[in-house]
Amino acid sequence: MKKFKKASSKLYDKENENTILILIKSIFLALIISLICIIIYAIVLSITPVSDNTMSVITQVITMISIVAASLYCSRKIRSKGWLYGIIIGIIFVLVIIPISMIWGQMPTFDKYFVAKLLMASLVGLVGGIIGVNMS
Repeated sequence: MKKFKKASSKLYDKENENTILILIKSIFLALIISLICIIIYAIVLSITPVSDNTMSVITQVITMISIVAASLYCSRKIRSKGWLYGIIIGIIFVLVIIPISMIWGQMPTFDKYFVAKLLMASLVGLVGGIIGVNMS
């Protein structure tokens, strides 16, 4: 009986390790997608007469697309609790963006807009996670 408990404990630790690794990969996927989309948007801004006023809306859309893609990837790999992992990815992604934006000289404000962004990221991640689990 002890041997069985020991083996199941090792299996459980391996599954947790894989889940954490998949979450980290998903966050990096979201960051890469965001970076590529922002570079494309910067090129479009420099070539065309698109107004700079669209920047905040476009960055929100890029953020949400990145979260959906990462949630889809994560939930397809894990194959269970997609809603939970989607919410986790949404929250972690928004929290990871804060120090990155500080590097570029933007000071974060923790106000009602930040809370709204966090809620939106959680909802988008939730939807992406549910869709990802049902696609697999």
